[in-house]
Amino acid sequence: MGRRLRSMIRDDRGVALVTVLGIGVVISILAVTSYTIASQALHESVQMENDTKAFRVASSGLDEVLSTFTEATAVAMAAGGPIVGSTPDGAYSITIEDLGDSEWVLTSVGTGPDGVTETVQQRFYFINLWEMNLSTGSDSLMSGSSALNGTSSIVGPFYMQGDLNIQANMAVLEGPLFVKNGVIRRKNPNSWLGIEVQPIKVYCDGIPTDGLPAIPENTGSGTGKGVGVYVGTRVSRVPEISLPPLDQVGIEESAQLAKDESFDNIMGSTDLINLETDIENDPARYDNMQPPNTTTWSRAMANPGSSQPYKFIGPESGVVSSLGTGATALTIGNTSFGAWGSVNTTDGVMIAGPGPTGVDSYPANRWDDFSYNAATGVLYISGTVFVDGPVTFDRSAGPITYVGNGTIVANGDIAMECDLRPYGTNVQGENNKWALGLVTPGDIWFNQGGNNPLAGTSASDREALRDILPDYAGAYYCLGTAHFTTNNMLVRGTVLATQMEFTANNCTLVTNPLLPDYLPDSLPGSGSGLLAPGLWTRG
Repeated sequence: MGRRLRSMIRDDRGVALVTVLGIGVVISILAVTSYTIASQALHESVQMENDTKAFRVASSGLDEVLSTFTEATAVAMAAGGPIVGSTPDGAYSITIEDLGDSEWVLTSVGTGPDGVTETVQQRFYFINLWEMNLSTGSDSLMSGSSALNGTSSIVGPFYMQGDLNIQANMAVLEGPLFVKNGVIRRKNPNSWLGIEVQPIKVYCDGIPTDGLPAIPENTGSGTGKGVGVYVGTRVSRVPEISLPPLDQVGIEESAQLAKDESFDNIMGSTDLINLETDIENDPARYDNMQPPNTTTWSRAMANPGSSQPYKFIGPESGVVSSLGTGATALTIGNTSFGAWGSVNTTDGVMIAGPGPTGVDSYPANRWDDFSYNAATGVLYISGTVFVDGPVTFDRSAGPITYVGNGTIVANGDIAMECDLRPYGTNVQGENNKWALGLVTPGDIWFNQGGNNPLAGTSASDREALRDILPDYAGAYYCLGTAHFTTNNMLVRGTVLATQMEFTANNCTLVTNPLLPDYLPDSLPGSGSGLLAPGLWTRG
C-alpha cells in the first residue's frame, strides 16, 4: 500500500513538471510575441514620427515661401535654384515651375532627421495687383445693371464683387476674371466671355437663384473669335481681396518724401541728376537757381508764390490736411512751370527743351522732378509729387503727354478733362519705361474719350486693342469711385478702385502686363499681388 502511494506521488510530480514546463513555454512565446509586437509598434511609431517630421518641414517651407511670394521670388528661384531652409524637424528644399498664364506650382521636399523625405506641392495663381484692374466694393460696377454699358470691354485680369452682366457687344477677354459674391450672366448672344483661341479662366463663387450655373456653359460658333462663351478653367472659390491701404500716415509720408526729393538733386529715386539744387535746402532759391533763366522763358513753381519745396503743393504751414480734405488745388494744362532739357527717347525721338545752346543750355535727358511745358503739353515727372487738394488735368489745345516715371499723390479728387498718356509714338510707355501714377483717397474722373474705335465684333480682336493710341495710360488708385463718363474711351494700364462707374458706351479697360516692371514710386500695394491657391497634393 505504501509502495503504491509513493509511486502515485512520483507520477504526480512528473505531471507537474510537464505542466510547469508547458506553462513556461507558453509564457516565453507570449513574451517573445509581445516583445516583437512592441518592437514593431515602436519602430512604426518612430517611422511615423520621422515621416511626420519630414512632412511638417516640407509644409512649413512651402507655407513660408507662399506667405512672402512675389514675382521677384519666382525670378530669383528660376535663376538661383531651390530655396532651402530648416526647422527643428529637419531641412526643406523648394523648387518652382512656371505653368504659364500666371499659374505656378511649388514643390517642397522635406527631409527628417533619419533621412526620410516627404513631398508636398501647391499649385496657385499669382497676379501683381498693378497688372490687373480691381474693383473691390460690394457692388463694384455702378452702371445700374452690374455691367459696363454697351460695347464696352475688359481685356486682361479683372477682379470685382457682385453680379457681372455681359451686355450686347461686350467682351471679357484674356482674364483671369474674378467675380466675388456674384454670378455671371450673358445678357446678349452678341457678346464674348473669352474667345476660342484663348479661353478665359474664371473664378466665381456666387450662389445662383435662377437655377442656372454661376458661370455660363461654353457655347460658340467655332470661328476662332466668334461670339460665345469659352471658359477654359472654372473655379468656385474666389479669394477675398481689398484695396491696398491708404491712410493719413501714408499721405503724410508721401508729402515728406516729396519735400525731401525737392532738394536731393536726383530724379525721383534713381541716380540720374536733374536740374534742382540742394544748396541750403531753400525753397526760395528754386526760381533763380541754375539752369539760368532766359529772356524768353522763366522758371516758376507749379504753385506760384509758395515758400514750400516745389514738389509739395500745399499750405504754407506745410501741414497736411486730414485724409481727403485738402484745399490747395492744382490744375495742369495751360501754364508752364519747372525746368527741363531736351530728351532723347529710346525709340529715336527727340523732345526739344528750352534755353540757348552752349554753356547756358539745359542738359539733355534731365528735368526737374515736376515740370510742365504748356506750349507742347509735355509733363516731366519723376519720383513723388504731393498735392494737398484736388488735381485737374485740363489742356484746351489737346492732350497732355508725360515724360518720366513718377506719381502724384493728391489729397482730393483727381479729374482728367483731356487725354493723358506717355509722350509721342511710344504710346504705351513701354520702350522708355514711362509711367504716371495718380493716387487719391477720393474719386478719379476719366472725362475724355474718343480713341476707342473698336465696337461690335471688332471688340474680340485683343491684339488690335493693344496697339491703339489710348486716351489714358498709367497707374491709377482711388479709395472712392473711378468714373468713366465719355463714349469711346480706351484706358490702358491699371485702375485700383473701391467702385467703378460707367455712364457711357464703348469704354474699354486694357491692362499693361509690363507696368509692374517700371511702376512709379508711392503707389499703394506696389510689390504685392493676388495669390489664389489651387490644387494641393502630398507625395
